[in-house]
Amino acid sequence: MYHQPVLKNRRTLLERAEKFISEIYFTDCNLRGRLHGDTCPLESVSSSLSQQRIPFLEAVQHNFQPYQVGDTFGPT
Repeated sequence: MYHQPVLKNRRTLLERAEKFISEIYFTDCNLRGRLHGDTCPLESVSSSLSQQRIPFLEAVQHNFQPYQVGDTFGPT
């Protein structure tokens, strides 16, 4: 049996919901802040081909080749 939730104060509920998804308020703990976190602009994209997964310490020693927007690379 379904019961509709009690809305004691519609204005308070809407304000809380708005802050829960806000880009401005409580971004350290609201839904948007938890999903997206801090961002920074991308400076470059580089790639190094390998046939298998390799450890990070080995990967940082590879020669990386820069990519431009529109280039393709893979496999993913």
